[in-house]
Amino acid sequence: MTHRRRDVLRALGAAGAVGTAGLTAAHLASADQSAPEFPAGQPLRGEPRAYEDYTVHEVPGQYDTIQAAVNAAAPEDLVLVEPGVYREAVAVTDTPRLTIRGTDRNEVILDGEFKRQDGVLATVDDVVVENLTARHYVRNGFFWSSVSGWRGSYLTAYNNQVYGIYNIDSQHGRYDNCYASGHTDSGFYIGQCKPCHALIENVRSENNAIGYSGTNAGGYLTVRDSVWRNNMGGIVPNSLDSEADPPQDSARFENNLVESNHNADAPDEGFGYAAFGTGINVAGGIDNEVVGNTVRDHPNFGIVAVPMVDDNVYPPRNNRFLDNDVSGSGRADLAVGAPEDGGNVFEGNRADSTRPGGLDGGLRILGGDPWVTMVLLEQFTQLDNGEAPRGDWRSAPEPPFDELEGMPNARDAPPREAVRRGES
Repeated sequence: MTHRRRDVLRALGAAGAVGTAGLTAAHLASADQSAPEFPAGQPLRGEPRAYEDYTVHEVPGQYDTIQAAVNAAAPEDLVLVEPGVYREAVAVTDTPRLTIRGTDRNEVILDGEFKRQDGVLATVDDVVVENLTARHYVRNGFFWSSVSGWRGSYLTAYNNQVYGIYNIDSQHGRYDNCYASGHTDSGFYIGQCKPCHALIENVRSENNAIGYSGTNAGGYLTVRDSVWRNNMGGIVPNSLDSEADPPQDSARFENNLVESNHNADAPDEGFGYAAFGTGINVAGGIDNEVVGNTVRDHPNFGIVAVPMVDDNVYPPRNNRFLDNDVSGSGRADLAVGAPEDGGNVFEGNRADSTRPGGLDGGLRILGGDPWVTMVLLEQFTQLDNGEAPRGDWRSAPEPPFDELEGMPNARDAPPREAVRRGES
């Protein structure tokens, strides 16, 4: 049975006042209490292997457009793009194991002119996109859909209407050394994959509704060594009925800097404001690992686990929050909202305040704090009523181009496979 969102919001509001009694079994989508099917982190992999037999297709030397070069290419070929503004949308639908690479990250620019859908869309396996910029698309900067094998390296996506660097229903992939800003949903997104076999590392996400969003995504999924700042909300793994196989399950967030995610001027057309003022927000997720992150300067909560509201309510369960350094939170550095499904563990964290009190003792929490949920529910209700602040994605700040490192040896490096697949 499903319920309209406003009905569920009212029921959750009642639960906030009197505990979980206000929610019936039909509203609550409690997760299976068994151990996770897949681990949250992933095994180490070697570097992607170089292709040996390939042809370079040069743009604009041989082809006027990137799409023309893509159409002419064979699997394992390299489309090498010289500096310029390319007013086109590139689709890779027939040629697996293709690499599209710019020779200059900041000067090879795909421009949607506020009318084209995606900068690059890949719907075949093992497509790699490297060392270029996508801006002003009415959907996404870079998009992989329903593939096995994908990689985005040294990419910049800014001021696109929905997502910056995005994939859904895909496995075996990696984002590295990328930047995303000015998006109404999230800068980086991995969704609807179990197991994902995916890695995000050394990226930076700012001025988005959400820095990282991962709906119903987990299993061998790691987000590490990256910066998430000045978004409405920072890192938000979440469960939603709008995508397959909820709840979100088993991701690892490690050694990230998460700071000042309370940007009311960031663009937002999704549910970014519901996560406003939170650093790492496990929204209805289970079996996640949040380890060794620095989280600071959030007016609501630094690290929080809360139920996620959609057609159903997804309580957080069996999440582990270990050895994080959390400071400067307006309401609490560490928090768990009610209802929750048990087994949420906080241990070894450096924090000044918690809700409920005494949270960081290594105990498995058996009851969350309804007030924590009510704080974010109020923002959710503002968003649902169209009363939340938001900026315009078309005029969001441009990236700090001089701080964005380009790909080494971009002209001469051979194309490589998307990722080295692991044993698991």
